[in-house]
Amino acid sequence: MENSRKATVRTFFAAVTLGMGVSMVPQTSMGATYVLPHNGNIVGNLQHAMAQPGDTLSALGLRYGVGGYEMMEANPGVSFRDPPEGSSLIIPSRFILPEGARKGIVINIAELRLYYYHPDGVNVSTYPIGVGKSGWDTPLGKTSITRMREKPTWIVPDSIMENHLLHGKVIPKVKPPGPDNPLGDYAMNIGFKSIVIHGTPYPKRVGLRASHGCINMTNADVGELFRMVKIGTPVEIVHQPTKIGQLDNKIYLEAHVPISNELQAANYQDVGTMIKKVTGKLGSGSYNVEWQEVDNLQRSHHGYPQQIGSIF
Repeated sequence: MENSRKATVRTFFAAVTLGMGVSMVPQTSMGATYVLPHNGNIVGNLQHAMAQPGDTLSALGLRYGVGGYEMMEANPGVSFRDPPEGSSLIIPSRFILPEGARKGIVINIAELRLYYYHPDGVNVSTYPIGVGKSGWDTPLGKTSITRMREKPTWIVPDSIMENHLLHGKVIPKVKPPGPDNPLGDYAMNIGFKSIVIHGTPYPKRVGLRASHGCINMTNADVGELFRMVKIGTPVEIVHQPTKIGQLDNKIYLEAHVPISNELQAANYQDVGTMIKKVTGKLGSGSYNVEWQEVDNLQRSHHGYPQQIGSIF
């Protein structure tokens, strides 16, 4: 069952990106800003929304600031392209903050989400993103913003040019600014070669694994982020398919489908150790955990925090 669900999700990404045209509809920001909690590491709240005629999971999710992948995980078995009209669907707009330093930009490719920790140490903003598709994996590690451009010109990397030629497609080497520029309205280079945080004229790709390794955001979101950061802002890209959270006296688990089995193995962390680390950092005492629920959630990958235990 677990392997079947992973295969279904990975096949889905290849299918839903076909036939995406340039969007001429003005985009609004899908970001949300929260005050960092003093009593835990969870922000936001779950919501529910009713599917309207003509909705896709992606369209419905983007109205609430979450991507298509997040909606698919939270609503298993629901048709991505044609959710039942009038059905009540979960909007997974509650998040466990990724493990690690709360500084600058943190990107968790397993959940297709970017977090920006404000310099004030009080607020965090989060946005849905698109990341690299299979064979064009977004790299992991620590780096920083090295260049910032508004209305960028896209100079096609040799690797992408060669890939297009291999498939019989000829594209110009240089793409000037404009509504169909793949970099969108803003671009922020980071220290990894050919990897850019940028906008896109294809908002449906946000929330999917569909890029050539870059981090895709809606033009509105990347513009908002562009105005908050500067050259030198730290960037860390992580792969954390399982996150442990604490809020008040409750312990939560948030599980996503890993990008790949290889990354899952490379980044494996025992859940028990993760729980001790989180509760220890937050000064918690003794706790109990429903281990059967931990197992169930790691198999189902619903992608939002669910309670697995409590602190006493």
